[in-house]
Amino acid sequence: MAKAKKQITLNDLARMMQSEFIDIHKEFRQIHEIDKLFVDEFDRIRSDIRDIKTTLGPLVRIMAEQERELGDIRLRLNQVERKVGISK
Repeated sequence: MAKAKKQITLNDLARMMQSEFIDIHKEFRQIHEIDKLFVDEFDRIRSDIRDIKTTLGPLVRIMAEQERELGDIRLRLNQVERKVGISK
């Protein structure tokens, strides 16, 4: 015996489409929330990078100055060692 196919009415079709639209809307809402979380996290990362750059700028300048001073001290030490006869 063949199974009788149920006829779909316009109301049934409208209900099915409405249900699908609601599901799609829920998925878009979830995607929007995930997107918002990513944007917030990227903002925090951007802020951290800005803080690091702000801190590193002066530190790099200080390091460069100390390297120059250390080079001058080494040069002077070599000159003194040569004068007293203990050069390398």
